[in-house]
This record gives sequence, structure tokens and C-alpha cells, in this order.
Amino acid sequence: MKLAFRFLLAIAISLGCALAQKGGGTTTGGTTGGTTGGTTTGGSTGGTTTGGTTGSTTGTGTTNNPTALPAQTPTPATATPAPPRQIYLSGTVMVDDGSPLPGGVNIQTVCGTQQRNVAHTSQSGDFGFQWYSTSGTVFEDASQNGLPGNNSGLMSSTSTNSSSSQSGSSRISDPLSGCDLRAEASGYTSSRVSLSNRSQFEDFDIGTIVLHRINGHEGTSVSSLSLKAPREAVKSFEKGTELTRANKTAEAAVSYRKAVTVYPQYADAWLALGLAEGKLGNQDTSRDAFEHAMTLDDKLAGPWQELGYMASDQSKWADAARYLDTAVRLDPIGSPKAWYFNALANYNLGKFDISERSVRNEMKLDKNPQAQFLLGIVLIAKKDLQGGADALRNFIAAAPNANNIQMAKEQLSQVESRLGR
Repeated sequence: MKLAFRFLLAIAISLGCALAQKGGGTTTGGTTGGTTGGTTTGGSTGGTTTGGTTGSTTGTGTTNNPTALPAQTPTPATATPAPPRQIYLSGTVMVDDGSPLPGGVNIQTVCGTQQRNVAHTSQSGDFGFQWYSTSGTVFEDASQNGLPGNNSGLMSSTSTNSSSSQSGSSRISDPLSGCDLRAEASGYTSSRVSLSNRSQFEDFDIGTIVLHRINGHEGTSVSSLSLKAPREAVKSFEKGTELTRANKTAEAAVSYRKAVTVYPQYADAWLALGLAEGKLGNQDTSRDAFEHAMTLDDKLAGPWQELGYMASDQSKWADAARYLDTAVRLDPIGSPKAWYFNALANYNLGKFDISERSVRNEMKLDKNPQAQFLLGIVLIAKKDLQGGADALRNFIAAAPNANNIQMAKEQLSQVESRLGR
């Protein structure tokens, strides 16, 4: 959620200035006009170090010394492979009404349009599994393999934040970025937990995934129009899905476009095309595809989410709030990220009550430490200094290595000074 970190950085700077300059007041409004020139903060991103000596000794001329040894070309150094690094993810699945879990609950990664089973729950609802990296800091992309012992990419609603390589490589710098974790059980929908910005941790509890019985929710995650797609369009869509999984985004976009050409009502293919074009940096084309999908099926939650994130990226807070208000109404449990950015948009619009409600809903679905930071500045803006201080302390305790930890500490110090501590 690097986008969110940049906004929070600017918000925190603005808030800090207000606290420092006003001896007896607190921030009473959100930032306006968005942020520019901010510093991106968030989860760590890994990489590989390529090294070794290269080159050769070259020369001209002759020597009359019969004992001189011939020039030798240095042997390039061989990098020593880093020991395998493991990351252990755990959590719990529960039904929203407290009833026993249905049988056969799978844990899935959702990376763009890709879904992979990675674990199963115990009878009590607990689950845990290991993913590992053989490079020390770069994990294998589970959107390729999707099995325990491999790593997964990002959530379907974060195309604007994807750090996936477009070169076809099966490795990316932040392998957890771009994927959600959810539960899958027949007759139920599931909340989703973002895995973005967590690769700096070797072990972490993702929290509770909540199952909800399907009882006529207003929104959908798959359009009913897609069920009517002809076989040729379906084959193109499936090919695009496989190419996306192989990190061949440009080729995937071609396949998705072929699918919507064959069947223009293919709302899910338009959504997938928008995600692919967004990863390729074609924002206008991406937006057009999302809008087309939304026009075809206004109950499909994905386009509303994506358009909301794009508006947030451009600091168009009114548009972001409009899209995301609808997104969370259509799918209140499917994407914690929609609640988070809805909170961020409403904060910047000065709608602090709505912002607080949204970020608290996000916190029910996901253990995202940055939500505590956002809650802290929202509460401070509402003149609840004690509540804001508590939220900042929770953030500092939960994410001591976060990139914006120093700023949180400075904010907390200013608030505590105002509280007379």
C-alpha cells in the first residue's frame, strides 16, 4: 500500500505542523488538494545483488623475456547463494454468526485475477503455512506456483500499486505485494486480507478471515454476464489468466482484449484488461476498461474499487470517496483495502466521522498496522488526543520497523506534550 503511505506521510507532516504551531488547538480539517512530492513509505521491498568481477587483461606488443608468464584473464567471481529464508503465515477463519465452520475450508491467495489454494483450516479454524525464498530477500512469486512453500503476489484491487516486473521474470521485489488471502467454502463469501508490505516480517499472524453465508448480497465478485460468454471468448480470457500468472502482462492484455472483442459484454474480462493495462502503466486505457466493466454490470465490485484507487492516486478525493463508498456497500467484507482508502479519502475531505468508521471496519477485516496510524491522525483531527495517542502507540508497537515509524513517534511526542506528559 505504498500509495497510502505517501498520502499518510503528507498528512502527518501537515498534522505535525498544526500541532506545533497551535498552542491550544488541534487539527480540524483534512488536507486539501492531495499530496505532491511526498516520500513513499511502507513495507520493505527486497532485491537481489548481482556482483562479481568482470573484465579481462588486454595488451599489445611482444616481450623478449623467455621467463615471463602469459597474461591471464581473471575468473569472474561467483556469487554465493543466500541461504533459504522462510516466512510463516498463520491466522484463523470463523463464520460471522459464530456457528461451526463448514467442512473443506481452503485458504487461497488472490493475485489479480488469479486464485490459488495454499492451505486448509483445522477443525477449530486455525491455519498456518510456510513460504520461502532461496535468495534471502526475494521470494518466489506464488502467482506462478501458488503452493505452500512458494510466495504469492497481490490483491485483485491493487493494480495501481503493483510492483510486478513486466519482463516476464518469475521474481518480484516485494512478492507479498499484490495479493490478498481469503477463505473459500461453498455457500459462503469471505473477507480478504492484504499481504502487501509484510515481506519484512519472517512470521506474522494475518488475523481473522470471516466467512459470511450467501444471502443475496447486493454486490458480486463475478459478473453474471460472464456466464453467457461464448467458448472462444472464454478461451481467450483463460489464456490471459495464464499469461498473467506467468507475469507476461503485455501478452495477457492482448488476450483479454481479444475476449472482449469476441464478447463485448464480458464484464470480468474488461476488469482483467483494466488491471493488466494498469500494470503496464496505461492509466487512461485502464480507466476506460474499468468504466466499461462498471457500465456493463454496476453490481460488480471490482471496477468501483479500482476506480477509487486510481482517484486516490491522483488525489481526487471526492471521486475516490464516491467510488469507494459504493465499493464497500457492494462488497463490505471482500476487500479491507477498499475500507482503508475510503477512510483516507474521507479524511482528506474533512469527513472525520466517516473516515473513522471506515478505518475501524478495515481493522476488523485485516491486521494492517498502517490502519492504526491512520486511525491515530483521524482521532487527533477529531480532537480526541488521548484516542489518537493510543492508536499511535499501537502502531509503533505493531510495526517497529515501518518506514514511517519515526514520524509516528514524532506525532506521538507532540500529542503527549499537548496532553501534559
